[in-house]
Amino acid sequence: MKKHSYFFYVLIALFITSCTSEQLPGVSPYSSEKDLIEFNFLKANNPALDKDYKAFIDGANVSIEMPKGINLKALIPTFKISDKATLKIGDVVLESDKTPVDLTQTITISVVAQNFKEIKKYFPSVLLIGITPNTKINATASYQNYITNKLYIDLSEAIPTTIFKTGYTKDAYIARAYADFDKDGDMDIIAVAANAYGNSGVDVEFFKNNTFSFDKDQSVFTGSVPKMLNGKKIIVADLNNDGWLDVVIAGTGFDKSPFSGETVKVLMNKNGKFETKDLGLKAEYYGSVTAGDIDNDGDVDLFVTTNQSTSKFMVNDGSGNFRVEQDIYPNSFYNVRYFVSELYDINGDGYLDLVTAGNEQLSAKSMVLFGNASGNYITDRMANLPKVDGFGVVLDIDFIDYDKDGKMDLLVTRTGDGSSAQAYYKGYNLQILKNNGTSFEDVSSKVLTGNKDASASYINWLRVQDVDGDGDLDITTDDKSYGLEWINNGGIFSKK
Repeated sequence: MKKHSYFFYVLIALFITSCTSEQLPGVSPYSSEKDLIEFNFLKANNPALDKDYKAFIDGANVSIEMPKGINLKALIPTFKISDKATLKIGDVVLESDKTPVDLTQTITISVVAQNFKEIKKYFPSVLLIGITPNTKINATASYQNYITNKLYIDLSEAIPTTIFKTGYTKDAYIARAYADFDKDGDMDIIAVAANAYGNSGVDVEFFKNNTFSFDKDQSVFTGSVPKMLNGKKIIVADLNNDGWLDVVIAGTGFDKSPFSGETVKVLMNKNGKFETKDLGLKAEYYGSVTAGDIDNDGDVDLFVTTNQSTSKFMVNDGSGNFRVEQDIYPNSFYNVRYFVSELYDINGDGYLDLVTAGNEQLSAKSMVLFGNASGNYITDRMANLPKVDGFGVVLDIDFIDYDKDGKMDLLVTRTGDGSSAQAYYKGYNLQILKNNGTSFEDVSSKVLTGNKDASASYINWLRVQDVDGDGDLDITTDDKSYGLEWINNGGIFSKK
């Protein structure tokens, strides 16, 4: 009896083992699992993103948040699905971290089980988040106020003497700006002479346009007249949306060791009278300031460059009060000598781009940081600008669509950097950099004649304007006393 029972159990064990290893009749050996577990867009695969974006999956609905202004046509997803399943959009099989998808189209995600019989469909929807683009954002930029100025004159005639009574020179008032500050229909001048190696600041000066002459008028300053030791740049913008153009002045202070620095002054214009306002910045080497609505909230923000800490953005509360926001600007550029900057939307996406440069011999890469919906400027959305041997000091940045292709190109003013045979701050070299979307190509040799003079004086400021009245934009110096003009003839600029 026991012997028969033993053989019976052996046969049962063999049968179970056989069924386990060879699949029971009528049951598929392939998995029917078909779930979408994760669907994300990682910054590592999508450099245009400011961070990782993870979709929320609720049943068959897949909610994807994406920053406004980002190109959604070719984003690469990272996803997880059921083991041995396949993910498809239409007839295209997607591979995680590799295959791009077009989120501008209505798509259906299909997860196909290993057995090819089971399919589960998911329906993505994209929610755009972040800052809304503004197609008219350039109207907020201080650079726009600069180029709409039609005051193209010999400044030695408008400002016959400096505060030191030594007579006007091209470098006497590097910090200067033009606007109809008193709303009388003509352009006035506000400027400050430099006392870079002195011990005391000098008065900011206002020159009122009286049709046939510019008359110094210090009565426009309420209270004491503001002073600067070494003003470097003045910009004009309506900082509190009251309809009157205000003034911001950046200065570097004593221009030798120990470089004790200076501050940034704001002159708030109230009905044609200026009140000086303190931004609360510590004294540093502020070589540049520019303005524009970086967060597209309807007011004008500031950006200042310094080589003693990190250049910084200052966000406007709408009333002309500013707070430093360090996260907006990449901290990887700490203590780099940037002293030129402009804000302008050069790629037409509705966000202000930051162009900044300085002394390339001292690690200041000339670059464009492209604005985006996140409100932060990141190095992954950056374009380095081509260098010029011996002319590594950038003095000015301007914008011109020289070839009328709808993309704003760059005009860069350079001087000697002391390397090679080119003396420090000697000569000039002008660059036109063609905008190729995400990079810039130096086309100066093709479209700009007479752009280089190694022995001439350097040029403080250029301006893009129509000086010959033919309807296209030419290149001139800001001060007509230089006698330098490059006339545009079909996209070719020839030195006059």
